[in-house]
Amino acid sequence: MRRRSTQSIHEILDEALKSLQIDGKLFETRLINAYPEIVGSGIAAHTKSLYIQRCVLYVKIDSAVIRNELQMMRQSLIEHLNRQVGHETIKDIVFR
Repeated sequence: MRRRSTQSIHEILDEALKSLQIDGKLFETRLINAYPEIVGSGIAAHTKSLYIQRCVLYVKIDSAVIRNELQMMRQSLIEHLNRQVGHETIKDIVFR
């Protein structure tokens, strides 16, 4: 017997993640993993920690010069990171 409405595995997994309420954490993990690719290896080397809390990405940088440069590029960085993961995961970035 054939089913009339079939779903792809991707659709089934998306529904399962949403029902378990862990899809947000998946996007956050993807965003943190994409960070070095977006900012480049030089800046990533000066990044000491990354975490997301309440749609805000917290980034600890060990160089004041790099921190100031990133501060000026904050909005562009937010857009690039969200675009990379395909979802609006963060709304702001705090550099420390």
